[in-house]
Amino acid sequence: MPTATILIVEDHDDIRTLLKDVLAPMYTIAEAADGVKALSQFNATHPDLIILDLMLPGIMGESVLKTLRQITQVPVLVLTAIQDKQKIVDLLEEGANDYLTKPFDIDELVARVKVQLRQVPAQQSSSTTLTCGLVSVNQDTHEILVAGKRLTLPKKEFELLTILMRHPHQVYQKEQLYETVWGEPYVNGDNTMNVHLSNLRTKINNLSPDAQYVNSIWGIGVRFD
Repeated sequence: MPTATILIVEDHDDIRTLLKDVLAPMYTIAEAADGVKALSQFNATHPDLIILDLMLPGIMGESVLKTLRQITQVPVLVLTAIQDKQKIVDLLEEGANDYLTKPFDIDELVARVKVQLRQVPAQQSSSTTLTCGLVSVNQDTHEILVAGKRLTLPKKEFELLTILMRHPHQVYQKEQLYETVWGEPYVNGDNTMNVHLSNLRTKINNLSPDAQYVNSIWGIGVRFD
């Protein structure tokens, strides 16, 4: 039976190594040392749980949490040095599932990890196929079917498609999509995202011309309908 995957997002090498050493005997571990890499690793590994430090270089942990909640409901266990109860309440309201204040007890962390993983619906961990309308994507084999016809996409377009299909009808900001897929900060005026979305839209529409799946929402973002 496959083990759960945990993404550890922590910029301090010693803490990240400690967490990895403790959890690796029980789970598959992915890791990131900053917020941008965290979003990229999330898309690459499809973790069942994220352990998220708040004090990160680049994109802060709070921003990473907000972006994650735009694209997934995977549980997030926050590590924080914050002692202010109101700020902790704010974190929980923004989508964190649980938190531990630093310094933390390793046994308590392991127990909280187990609790969060027990609460993950079985289908969330086991399902590898996304199906929306006439579009079906196998996230493991990268097999794509549109109206029964096979479609092959380059890596970035495939990642964009799977993100959009996980939550159909939800509007994603292009900045969030870019930082998740490319793993680097979005720069205003960069046309890379628009080119990839246009290519993706054209390829799907060519196989299913009666349905418009990838739609831009002017001034807001893009969604999969």
